[in-house]
Amino acid sequence: MTAKDGVATSGRLAEALEAHLGAGAVRKAEPLARYTALRVGGPAELLVVAEEVAALRAAAELAWQHGVACRILGGGSNALVSDAGVRGLVVLNRAGKVTFGGGEVWAESGASFSTLARRCVSRGLAGLEWAAGIPGTVGGAVVGNAGAWGGDVASVLDRVRVLEPDGTVALWPAERMGYGYRSSVLKGQGAGGERQTVVLEALFRLQPGEAQSLEQRLAEITQQRKSSQPPGATCGSVFKNPPGDYAGRLIEAAGLKGTSHGGAVISPVHANFVVNQGGATAGDVKALIDLARREVEAGTGVRLELEIELLGEWQ
Repeated sequence: MTAKDGVATSGRLAEALEAHLGAGAVRKAEPLARYTALRVGGPAELLVVAEEVAALRAAAELAWQHGVACRILGGGSNALVSDAGVRGLVVLNRAGKVTFGGGEVWAESGASFSTLARRCVSRGLAGLEWAAGIPGTVGGAVVGNAGAWGGDVASVLDRVRVLEPDGTVALWPAERMGYGYRSSVLKGQGAGGERQTVVLEALFRLQPGEAQSLEQRLAEITQQRKSSQPPGATCGSVFKNPPGDYAGRLIEAAGLKGTSHGGAVISPVHANFVVNQGGATAGDVKALIDLARREVEAGTGVRLELEIELLGEWQ
């Protein structure tokens, strides 16, 4: 396909999206920095905001029908978008309906994960307290098996409703997610422009708890997070912890804590975080990631594995 053909195809997709979602639903060359936690990243060729699951599904299906790559962006907290931007369609997932029923909680994939945790605690439901303060959406947490303070999604997820690449909506049991440490069968899908399975909703099965004790635990976790992690524009933990060790410790031992590149810095508070100090580019952040990886491997033989995803065009 030539560049001209690609533009024509994207144009037809934009028309189809607006016909289905309404006039003005499509934003062209929309800067993505405002939608990412790091506040960096170039434009999306096309962007739509999905406020409901039906719109999320429709946008993905229309992109597939037109042969255009589609990426779903939730809170933008576990992603680094390149300065060159993202070709094709980016769907900003804001489908956030939550339904409580006894110990079962259905949450749409665009719901704030930390807000969900707090709402569960306020209802005396135990099992998600560890998620207080974790940025991002339910969908991102489900795909990445988010976790902290001894808990993770795999321990509380019952099932997930997904849109499969062939257009089928299916209900997957948690076991089908193939969960591992900060990973699942869905993580990394779509990186090459291929169709990805889209998380629509998730069912969490929680246990009754004593509200006051849960609130106290929530406050403790929130305080621990504030004291151990840097404030400001970050994408969370950059690398997964290698077996038996911590990525932050290895980066600090390599003498890189506080190292800066352009407007980005390896946090002096926690070396597994990169902070946008103001005016950073995605290239600045990527340079620090590459530096940390290179120096840690040279000094220890450990090859750090990314916890975040790289989106867009990278050299």
